[in-house]
Amino acid sequence: MAKKPSIGVIIFGVVLILGALFQMFLVYRSGYEYYCRLHQEYDSTMLYVRYLVSWGIKLAGLVLGFGILKLNDWARKFLIAYYVFIIATVHLKHAYPAYMIHLQDLDKSYGHLLAGFTFVSLAWPSLIIQRGVDVVFGLLVIYFFTRPEVRNQFKS
Repeated sequence: MAKKPSIGVIIFGVVLILGALFQMFLVYRSGYEYYCRLHQEYDSTMLYVRYLVSWGIKLAGLVLGFGILKLNDWARKFLIAYYVFIIATVHLKHAYPAYMIHLQDLDKSYGHLLAGFTFVSLAWPSLIIQRGVDVVFGLLVIYFFTRPEVRNQFKS
């Protein structure tokens, strides 16, 4: 009889899958040209590598989400390494120059809807929050999937 994942494993798996799909949708919808405009501090070769790595991270998150729902131990182990990588490179994932360009675009499109402030004025607080969410979520994943009772679910 096949084991069933715990509620925690299901929640993390679903969040990983939905998060990866959402990020893929946003990058696909925006297109490579917009990605290049956001990350113009890189030369064309590095920019292309960064774009491919970005897609690789999203695809890995999707695969890992399904892998942990199926209680594959390789997925659990790789998920831990994945989030160590995410935490270590969070400053590259959410780069300040790209943030500023994006917020300037938001000001041009929706700034008239705001009363007394701009999106650009919220750059540092929003960047800190977004980086913080990635780090805290990553630490929660690492903690959760290294607990003995969770590890036991993945044993065959």
